[in-house]
Amino acid sequence: MSARPAPTFTAGRILAATFAVAAVAGLTLAPRSWAWPARSWALDAVALLPTRWADFLLGGDADRALNIAIFVPLGAAIAALLPLRWVPASVGVGFAISCAVEMAQTAIPGRVPDVADIVANTAGALMGTVLVLAVRLIARM
Repeated sequence: MSARPAPTFTAGRILAATFAVAAVAGLTLAPRSWAWPARSWALDAVALLPTRWADFLLGGDADRALNIAIFVPLGAAIAALLPLRWVPASVGVGFAISCAVEMAQTAIPGRVPDVADIVANTAGALMGTVLVLAVRLIARM
């Protein structure tokens, strides 16, 4: 008797992916005046850390680090929805969403599209994907 793989489209996973996409949309497509308080809150939270930790986490570029951070949950949530062999496709989904966001930002006052943001966002999606992939592979052992 073979063990059936766990279903990937569970209500919790679908809800997590929906929330991740909504959070990315809200933080990246809202007018800058609306999204700025969330950015300030995140930077204030990092400021509470010891300086070495903050430097390590932000790598000297707070905007880049925040772009990476908001896509980690998205990459993880998409990866959790996919069958194990298709998990790497979540990086492509993160890239596609990032490209769509940057193109949409051309029409939003105060937003500036940037190719470097696409790279950072995709790196975040990759990190989330690797995290889910590692957990799922360890769970199979």
